[in-house]
Amino acid sequence: MQVKLKLRAFILLSLVLLAATGVLVLTRPSRPENRLIFYENPVPWSFLKTEITLRNVTKETIAYSVKGSKASKPGIQRTLKVGTLDQFATDLPLQVTYDNRSRTVNYTVYPGQPYSFRYNEKDLIQIYPGSHGREDVEDLAPYVATPMPVVEKMLEMAQVTKDDVLYDIGCGDGRIVITAARKYGARGVGIDIDENFIKTSRASAEKEGVAGLTRFIAMDATKAHYTEATVLALYLLPESLDLLRPRFEKELKPGARIATHDYRIPGWDEKKVRSEEINDENGKTHRIHLYFK
Repeated sequence: MQVKLKLRAFILLSLVLLAATGVLVLTRPSRPENRLIFYENPVPWSFLKTEITLRNVTKETIAYSVKGSKASKPGIQRTLKVGTLDQFATDLPLQVTYDNRSRTVNYTVYPGQPYSFRYNEKDLIQIYPGSHGREDVEDLAPYVATPMPVVEKMLEMAQVTKDDVLYDIGCGDGRIVITAARKYGARGVGIDIDENFIKTSRASAEKEGVAGLTRFIAMDATKAHYTEATVLALYLLPESLDLLRPRFEKELKPGARIATHDYRIPGWDEKKVRSEEINDENGKTHRIHLYFK
């Protein structure tokens, strides 16, 4: 009987301690180096199914703070080195605060989602949704689908024909390659690191009847060869375009056309021949830049 009373008292004390803790920040030795675990409503680890990842793909160390989105206390200060990753296990959104050299930014991140610190077109640090979270390959861009009006305009500006071979780096659901094949009869190659996107693209190509004109490859785009391409379709951020530019300069044949969505290729201003703006289905304005090799 005395053992049972002690056991009940221990369980009761444990529950009181858990209830009194608003946020627990724990570091687990078995997790990656920067592993942080946030509980806003304490739950056992085994029942926690979501996490947030925050990766630094800029060229500088980033200092930021993070806290529960509804917490009144100051956030926990973090320093994220170039190329490293913070992972947060949480059951509620978190608020990330940092200085982007222009102003203090507050950004809310949500459970079950990856995010990344990247440079925007003004060379300021911005948090973008999406990050493939792998350590073995370059993280070239978050996944953001290109709106169909932009897809159509990119292909139109590049003057795609049945004689072209179009490459789409970070092809996502394959819509650019598939549209080029369906509308113009062009052959196309889509490259993406995410095998699920590649499976989706292949299934869509089959459904659209253009599987014979298209190839979708799961691989690191920095290791691909582009000698076959006569057209490139790119929706990558400036640092990724800068990373790939030497390969384009070495491998693309003279006369190849490169259409980029929103972002210009650093160092290629003399190759740019045209820029146009177009609105998507929701009225948002996008810019398309056309380059000739």
